[in-house]
Amino acid sequence: MVAVTPVDASPVGQAPRPGWSLALRGVNRERAGAPILRDIDLDVAPGTIVALVGPSGCGASTLLRVASGAERVDAGSVIVEGRSGAAAPRIPAVLVRTPVARFGRVRAAVLAAARQAGCDSPGAETDRLLDLVGLGAGDKSVHRLSHGDRQRWALARALAAQPRALVLDDALAALHTTARAETRDRLVRELRERGVTTLWATRDTAEAAAVADHLVVMDQGRIVAAGCPDEVYARVSDAAVAEVLGPVSAVPGIVEGHTVEVWGQELPLAEAAHDGHCEVVVRPENVLLVGPDSPGVDGVVEDSIFLGSVRRSTVLTSDGSRVVVEHTPDQRLGDRDAVRLALAVVPATVRPID
Repeated sequence: MVAVTPVDASPVGQAPRPGWSLALRGVNRERAGAPILRDIDLDVAPGTIVALVGPSGCGASTLLRVASGAERVDAGSVIVEGRSGAAAPRIPAVLVRTPVARFGRVRAAVLAAARQAGCDSPGAETDRLLDLVGLGAGDKSVHRLSHGDRQRWALARALAAQPRALVLDDALAALHTTARAETRDRLVRELRERGVTTLWATRDTAEAAAVADHLVVMDQGRIVAAGCPDEVYARVSDAAVAEVLGPVSAVPGIVEGHTVEVWGQELPLAEAAHDGHCEVVVRPENVLLVGPDSPGVDGVVEDSIFLGSVRRSTVLTSDGSRVVVEHTPDQRLGDRDAVRLALAVVPATVRPID
């Protein structure tokens, strides 16, 4: 667990302003005749953090550019705080790579943004924000910052401007894992306290689930799933969603009434399904390593990877399924080791066999 030092989230001497509302209606965007965004409809309530995830080329970055006003739409409309077109206010953005001027100091640039925003105590607010993002090199030239520190600086400068909406496109990607988690938590607290409406695109699905009030999954320029993170994560039967939100395995089962039989176990159904043969879709955390006399299926380990807090192993079962299982690091499995698997007794998601 990452320790996070509490930081006063309100700009010095000022009350938070309400965030802007944002809506995309029937948005389409093409480049060189190729569709990038297709029929995008999205409503973002004031003060909401919406996280966008998807495979490379899914269109999330283009959606952010369209929402911020940096790129036009070919069809549809973008409505910011009730205004669209040229009348809509531009939304500031922090990108995965932030362009910087050759000259300029870290603290001076953040201070200038705070002053321009009319902050009552710009110096104190600048110091608070630099501390919030973990950037101590106030006198350093921005041009000489590392990629990760440039991202920290860009976040501090954007927050100093007291935005009512903000676009973040993989804005923490260059930070080390631990620093990224700590900065993420501080940033989310700041955005929530201020009520800043935020579109947050990330390639880290765990980050998306951690920050989002509303999670959007994109694929081939379309929104394929949207909702609160736990609801979207549970949609393992949707192949596009499951591919983005982590590995799933499909194992054979038989539905009868309100249960499904798989590997000698009877599991309740997550939702009604027709009787007969099916595929049971399972996530790694719901697959268990059990003893030889327990209900389950025998298998052989194909590979095992240490991920720090867990190990992730792939097992070829006797029924021909490849199943991914997550287990504790002390359970060391080698290639060709014999194991037995079972499923946790949780509601099962099934899909018909084609």
